[in-house]
Amino acid sequence: MNNKVLLVSMWMLSTSASATQVFMKGSNCLLTEKTQQIEFVAQSSGSIYAVAGREASSEQVRKVAGKLSDDVKMKLFEALSTKAQAYSYGVIVDRVVLKERLKGTSKEVSVSGRIVAYPVTTCETSEAITAKNYNMITATSFSGKTQRIAFNVEIDPNPNVHVPKQTQVDDMVISQKQIFGIRLGYTYTEAEKKVGRFTLVWPLNERQKLAIIGRNHALLFENNLFVGYQYAFNLLPVSLANLINIYDINLAIHIQDETVEITKVTLSEKVMMAIKNTFPSVTFYQEGKYTKEPKTKLSGLQIGEFNVTKPAALSCYKGQIEIDEFVQHHQQSLVQWQSVDAKTVFYTGCNQLIELNKLGKVTSLKLLEPWSLSNANLIGLADMTSVLSPWEFYGVHYLDPENKASLIGEIEDFYGTIEVTAELWAGHFKSYDGQLVSAEFEKM
Repeated sequence: MNNKVLLVSMWMLSTSASATQVFMKGSNCLLTEKTQQIEFVAQSSGSIYAVAGREASSEQVRKVAGKLSDDVKMKLFEALSTKAQAYSYGVIVDRVVLKERLKGTSKEVSVSGRIVAYPVTTCETSEAITAKNYNMITATSFSGKTQRIAFNVEIDPNPNVHVPKQTQVDDMVISQKQIFGIRLGYTYTEAEKKVGRFTLVWPLNERQKLAIIGRNHALLFENNLFVGYQYAFNLLPVSLANLINIYDINLAIHIQDETVEITKVTLSEKVMMAIKNTFPSVTFYQEGKYTKEPKTKLSGLQIGEFNVTKPAALSCYKGQIEIDEFVQHHQQSLVQWQSVDAKTVFYTGCNQLIELNKLGKVTSLKLLEPWSLSNANLIGLADMTSVLSPWEFYGVHYLDPENKASLIGEIEDFYGTIEVTAELWAGHFKSYDGQLVSAEFEKM
């Protein structure tokens, strides 16, 4: 294989560096007071040998790309370990991004990589990267798995100060005037204190705000006061529910001094009657309806007043300013939630999902297709989604032809995926019948 390696840095490479000075992402380290970013870029390319007149198989491409990725990892490690010698306590990896591309019809694969690290003052860990395990440069101290194409790392320079709130619901009992210990009339701040953190928050308009816990529980606030609650077995669109953190809660009610669970369990006639007598708005469904022993379960329940009125349009990022500045200025008019891996996510008014690290900096952006509302029962959902427009990004719009991706940066068709490389972003579009439908980008 003919490898070409380009290394961009101001330091010479050296294989004699002390590899123990490079610590894996997730290591228990403290950054230096004056944090200085360290950055290297490497590239490697190789040819694919195929029978004349035939296209290279995907297996051939992956095999060559895998070897090139390992080569790039080694070069990045060598450069970083050399630089680490300048710091008494070494450095910690912050971010590694690897991009694989097939160069046109020349049967040549190219892999480029970028690594960012920071010097540390102390590191209470043994999870260091060495010349023997350099391929773990894209791994974390709590996982032996690697992620070859893209890898993002979060470092909190002062973890003792910056501790994100977690959802914690202790009171599962519901009544006509109270849910999770939150009484109708509580302020938003009082309600949030009861649960630690809402999973999703949607600023509907100047008067109303929707807060969701897990994937089944919605609380409506009006003029900053808790006015209504809705439970639904299928509350959210599936495409949205799959993006937010799971937090299961088994609702319960008091029946004759006994606490009885009412969600995700088969309900007896006695419990069903108690629920109907307690809550004026309640629905049930039958699991195994056409079997000999169908099971009745709770489908939906509502307390208070739950009426969404005239949702306002959310802000949309069009590339007019730096994206971190956009989030800072517009976060009060964006949907915010915890992702499935508990990261903070903002959702814009044009179906853009923006992910942040623990420092509040943007790490990635996704352009998503519109949600299907089939089987989603959140009250007011149709009105809420009506103010969402199809995505756009630097002049490229949903369902544009594939060549429009070039408005963002240099493009290449890599086995049906439109790869894009620009100064600030690296990512790819997915297309259908020649039209762009979705995309994922890493911030460089």
